Amino acid sequence: MAFTYDDILLPLAITVIIDKKVRTPELRSFTRQATGLIEMFELEPMTGEEIRAWFRAHFQELEAKLTSARKNTLVLRALSKFKDDRDVEAVYDAMVSISVSDKEYVKAESELIKSAAAIWGFARPPLKVDKVSQK
Repeated sequence: MAFTYDDILLPLAITVIIDKKVRTPELRSFTRQATGLIEMFELEPMTGEEIRAWFRAHFQELEAKLTSARKNTLVLRALSKFKDDRDVEAVYDAMVSISVSDKEYVKAESELIKSAAAIWGFARPPLKVDKVSQK
C-alpha cells in the first residue's frame, strides 16, 4: 500500500498533541521520526521545516478532535491504515520514541501507546516506560 504524508504524520502528531502539551523534545522527536518514516515509505523527502509546517497546519484541528467525542475514531483511523508487520513496528517505535522524548509519564500518552499495541496485535506494549513524573 502506498502511504501519504498525512497517513505517516497523523499518528505521530497525535502522539505529540494527546498530552495537551507540545514540548520541544517531542517536536524534535516528531521531526526526526517523521523524516525516517517518510524515507522508509519511499516518499519524496520533506525538510524538517516542512514537517513542522505540516504539524502547525494540522495542530488546531487535531487538538479539537482529541478533546472531543471523536478522539477514539481519530486514533483508530490513524492507526488502522498500517497493517504489515514492518510498517506497524516502524510507526509504533516512532510513537514510543516521541512519547518518551520529554521524559514525562502522561496517562493519555500511555493509553495511546497501549491502544496502538492492542490495535496492532501486540500482547502488551513491547517497551516499558518508567514513570518519571505523573500528570
